[in-house]
Amino acid sequence: MLETWTGEGAAFARYRSPGGPLFLKYLPAGWRNPRAAERLRRESRYLRELAPHAPVSHAPHLHSAARAEPPLAHLLTVDRTDATWGWGAFVTDAQREGALLDVVRLLAGLHAFWAGPGQPMLKGRWTWQPQEVLARSAPVSPPDAAGPGAAEALRAAAQALPSLLARAPVWTLVHGDIHAGQVLWPRDGGPPELIDYGQLHPSVPGEDLAHLLALRLDPAERTRLGPALRAAYGEALADRGLRLSAAELAAQERAGLALNLLSTARQAQRRESSGVQQALAAAVAAWWE
Repeated sequence: MLETWTGEGAAFARYRSPGGPLFLKYLPAGWRNPRAAERLRRESRYLRELAPHAPVSHAPHLHSAARAEPPLAHLLTVDRTDATWGWGAFVTDAQREGALLDVVRLLAGLHAFWAGPGQPMLKGRWTWQPQEVLARSAPVSPPDAAGPGAAEALRAAAQALPSLLARAPVWTLVHGDIHAGQVLWPRDGGPPELIDYGQLHPSVPGEDLAHLLALRLDPAERTRLGPALRAAYGEALADRGLRLSAAELAAQERAGLALNLLSTARQAQRRESSGVQQALAAAVAAWWE
């Protein structure tokens, strides 16, 4: 064993072994957290069954197991820690902006594949069910910390969602929690790698793009970096065979923002963590921009 630590949704351990470096992600026995167990089962299924087909670099799946009661799960992959750089390695604005461009291009590779050549592989829970999404997208009462305009934004997003989804008919698999910390950059100069697939699900591509721009960048960063990030994302989609016009990309992002706003409000009702509250406030502010 090299190190262990506990995160918000799982515990982790790194090992050195005769077969190479190992990375273990698991739920401690005493957690009794069905949501965390489901996320880990979903990540394991994706890495085992689907990820090997996609042109997106990832840590290879080695073993996984789960049981429903008590809710337990573990996932063992190749450990890429010592072979890669994380977001913290970028210290200048130019380096960080270049890394964010890598993130949107990596997203585009994921989205274009599962919206195109990979889509026939998607069955059951991996397929887009917009009616189910609409059924659970009724507005909820936001916490006070969400700030002014939150209740109105949630009502507006819920009312607009059917028409927004109708204008964004392309669907794919989305990461669900994309930010710069979910990407690793190989030290040998290889293609960036995407990690943490526990919230991966079928949706419109704009859900990931809106999450990155609205929930992970502040308004000043979004104003300064948004045009270049959107352009790089659209160009990378087109390079991979998914050509969307500027109007179609804008419709995707707006629909994705509504989905992020409503889902973050539901999360805020379940937990009072400061991170979720901040994300909801950011989504509200972006909705009114």
